[in-house]
Amino acid sequence: MPSHTSSSSYTSTNSNRDSSSKSQNRHRRHVRLEEQNNHYRRNYRPFTIPSSFYNIVHVHRFTSIDTISTLINHFESCYRYSIDTESDRFTNELSLIQVHSIPQHLPSFIVLFELNHLPSSNTLLFEKINLLFRFLFRLGNTIFSWGSMNTELQSVIRMNLFTWPSLALLINLQDAFPGWYSRAQPFCKVCCPVQLLFTVMSSNYSCTCSNASPYVNPGEKWSLQNAIRYTANLFLDKS
Repeated sequence: MPSHTSSSSYTSTNSNRDSSSKSQNRHRRHVRLEEQNNHYRRNYRPFTIPSSFYNIVHVHRFTSIDTISTLINHFESCYRYSIDTESDRFTNELSLIQVHSIPQHLPSFIVLFELNHLPSSNTLLFEKINLLFRFLFRLGNTIFSWGSMNTELQSVIRMNLFTWPSLALLINLQDAFPGWYSRAQPFCKVCCPVQLLFTVMSSNYSCTCSNASPYVNPGEKWSLQNAIRYTANLFLDKS
């Protein structure tokens, strides 16, 4: 019978091998995405928004109470937002939550919550940040995302920044995009006879002879960068 030490050694070896494999996969993915980013940068005009349309605020342990109070006042009267997250490229752990307010009147606020640099939970600043999230996720708000927020924010719930599940309406645009994009493809005379024009225009027909998607599998999730590239021919910088 194998000894306990041998069994532990075998388990440890497998664990190290799995960890190394995941690290290599993450590295290959980062390299592939960097290559795509550079390719799009060289070949497409950048997607930009005039800087006068928004204000950027970084939230961390050195953010002033006055700044947070300004954000609270803004969030209190705003009911639509978009939200995005970023992970650390080395640890793959969630490190940033980006919230973009969509107010009735510009400018909006882009708020960058730096998760690894937040204040202690027993400080007034942390309480103010917590209040900010309560306004964000309150009942009656609509929050747009590119990907499931239940998945994206799962690792942050233990930080007590906010309660979950959210009372706000969460709309995952990534799930809705493929169906919309398929219906939005322009009519193509090559793969459909002209006499069927009126039938085609009123159906769910989409062109099949053009390279209209970067994905081989129709069920694959679209990245936001590819969605903007294939709908607007613009480059969204993800570096």
